[in-house]
Amino acid sequence: RRVGPPGPSAAAAHFRPLGDPHNGPDVLAHLLCLCPNHHVLFDLGAFTIEEDLALDGHPGTLKTTPKHAISSDFIAYHRTHYGTK
Repeated sequence: RRVGPPGPSAAAAHFRPLGDPHNGPDVLAHLLCLCPNHHVLFDLGAFTIEEDLALDGHPGTLKTTPKHAISSDFIAYHRTHYGTK
């Protein structure tokens, strides 16, 4: 979340891009809520998420909530296609 003059902002980032050639679904288990800057970095593969929710390429750990379950399959997809390892 980023706070600017009009207030906080966030963007929905997808683990697997929606368009060709990835064709990811637009479902809640496939979304991350990120600030606009981190959304761009995530889309470019500047960081990915490990199985234990640690961030690879950026300090920290992904924070989750029971109301928003994230699919481990989508996390693995992003790591496979955008990871640095």
